[in-house]
Amino acid sequence: MIARLRRHAPGLCLAGLLALTWLAYWPGRTGGFLFDDYSNLAALGNYGPIHQWWKAVAFITSGFAGPTGRPLALASFLLDARDWPAAPLAFKLTNVALHMLCGAVLAGLLAALSRALGAQARRAAWIGVLAAGLWLLDPFWVSTTLYVVQRMAMLAALFVFAGLWGYVRAREWLLRGQLRRGYLLASASIGLGTLAATLSKENGALLPLLAWVLELLVLDREHSSRGIRGFALWRSLFLALPALVLLAYLLSYLPGVWTGASAGRAFTPGQRLLTEARVVWEYLRDIWLPRAHDGGLFHDDELISTGLLHPWTTLPAVFGLLALGFAAWRACRAREPALIAAGAAVLFFFAGHLVESTWIQLELVFEHRNYLPAALMFWPLAWLAVPERGRDPMRPLCLPSRRWLTIAAAAWLALFAAQTARRSAEWGEPFQQALTWAREHPDSPRAQSYLSNFWSRTGNDAEAARLLDGELRLHPHNLVLLINRAGVACREGDAPPGLRAALLRAAGAAPLGNHVVQYQVDRLVNGLQGCQAFGPGFTADLLRAALGSPQASLPSVRRDLLGAQARLALAHGDARTAYALDLQALRLPGLPPGARLRLAAELGGSGHPAMALRLLDAVPPPLDHIHGWSMAALNQRWIRHVGFVRQSEAHMRAVLQRQVAARAAAASSPRAAGGTLAPAGATRPAKPAPEDRP
Repeated sequence: MIARLRRHAPGLCLAGLLALTWLAYWPGRTGGFLFDDYSNLAALGNYGPIHQWWKAVAFITSGFAGPTGRPLALASFLLDARDWPAAPLAFKLTNVALHMLCGAVLAGLLAALSRALGAQARRAAWIGVLAAGLWLLDPFWVSTTLYVVQRMAMLAALFVFAGLWGYVRAREWLLRGQLRRGYLLASASIGLGTLAATLSKENGALLPLLAWVLELLVLDREHSSRGIRGFALWRSLFLALPALVLLAYLLSYLPGVWTGASAGRAFTPGQRLLTEARVVWEYLRDIWLPRAHDGGLFHDDELISTGLLHPWTTLPAVFGLLALGFAAWRACRAREPALIAAGAAVLFFFAGHLVESTWIQLELVFEHRNYLPAALMFWPLAWLAVPERGRDPMRPLCLPSRRWLTIAAAAWLALFAAQTARRSAEWGEPFQQALTWAREHPDSPRAQSYLSNFWSRTGNDAEAARLLDGELRLHPHNLVLLINRAGVACREGDAPPGLRAALLRAAGAAPLGNHVVQYQVDRLVNGLQGCQAFGPGFTADLLRAALGSPQASLPSVRRDLLGAQARLALAHGDARTAYALDLQALRLPGLPPGARLRLAAELGGSGHPAMALRLLDAVPPPLDHIHGWSMAALNQRWIRHVGFVRQSEAHMRAVLQRQVAARAAAASSPRAAGGTLAPAGATRPAKPAPEDRP
């Protein structure tokens, strides 16, 4: 019995660590949805409850978060809900379970890599369990695991881990001469793993590059692959070629470093590249040090590097990364396995950040970007902490004995678990979370605006106004702060001096191509309904200012603004202007499938059914001409195939035609014509409805 327990001890220990992970994350289950959760999950209700398979396919192909649409990640959300709105509990618990699965697969990968470096099977298993346990319980992943939409990053990492594990295992078979079996597993692991990971999130395309990194630094250090028939060709086709294609794609964005195209951001690609040198060091610090700092989602207070000396920390950060990379490469050329593991961990980390932490114009900082790159981070420590069986503890690399390293690693595990539980508890209390984020990011307009929303929900608009006014003195042109302050002003019925003009200036300069900014402007316009704080005509002035912004020429942006102007015209009873604006919006390129029906429904719902019918007739259905094979185009083809939009339009037309007929019948009746029954011969023709006049 004891011998059996010893044989299965690594697996039992891993099970215990997984259980500890579940307990550490349990307090965070009571948190709510956040930010991008709403925009990505709201499509669950686009076609009503998803009780039919065609609706499931429509939802899975409706993604917009990246070039692929991330259909596998969207499919996973159907495990938790099939309608919207939905409760967040099931989503969060599934994320925790997925995080645990990532840790278990990572343990297998690290054990396989340890065997490749010469560790005995039992020691390799313990190394994998300890390194994966440290990664699993690292409090840095709380914001990834409990932020529902970051399941996309977690799924991509899971498929990359599984693909790499399968590849390393296949390499073992190939070295033993099991060529057919080895090549089959290696091809499936890299091919299917890359496909699944990329369809979860685009950085999953890094799998061949990461496998190539492990091949060069760990698996083929002694050039053992030269004895494997056909392996050089296979490696070129399955690893080198996809990796080079990805690198070429990244290099296609490199000219932006010199042209300075900001793509709607507050920084250029060159500035982003310099800033990321500092950010990567911040990532490394937060991965290793379980500080009381909770990180969070708001990093718009990150200081942008405008040059190597502005701020001065940029230059040492750049040289530090270069030195670390060179040291890691040299370490991988050494003979000591712990040094090889350390070098591989660093270079794997750098390779994992190529997509999201270089010059592509994404947001500057997000913690979830480290979820995949940090996979090997604790492997060197685990290698040193787990002694070889049958050998006395020794002092490698002038470090303390392995017994003390083992104790230190166990203590690190306990500290990680405690900090993860503490952070999870904060994520389970949204108001407390908002207070913490605002305290830890005092220069973040987003963090302060987020807290002000909580004060407003509790009815404390005075505190919300005080907070926002203080931030606006520091960031007078920040659109997020201005929009939140406008909401408070509308509820109080009084706007502070200068807020109206500041809002108009900000709307005229807003980078509306950024979907976050576009969402904020939409929220402002919708919140101004019935607001008297800014005087008459403010909404119209705001929309005119937004239409003059630099990115208002983008079809999607202009369509939304014209639609908002049309709704405003309808609210003032001006159906002719609304119709003209709707027509302009619908004739812009890239028309979404449901836009015609939505704008026609707005006209019909405002009492103008004939005009709504004319709008439908004036613009052909966008599904009649679908171009390309992007995920959006596939979604449109599917919607056309199932006939959802066609049936919806037929139903709408029938309703509108009945309304037109009813209006015509009512208008031609004697009571409608004269108000009372008129004598014979005294009837007069009915006055035509406004939408029927030429």
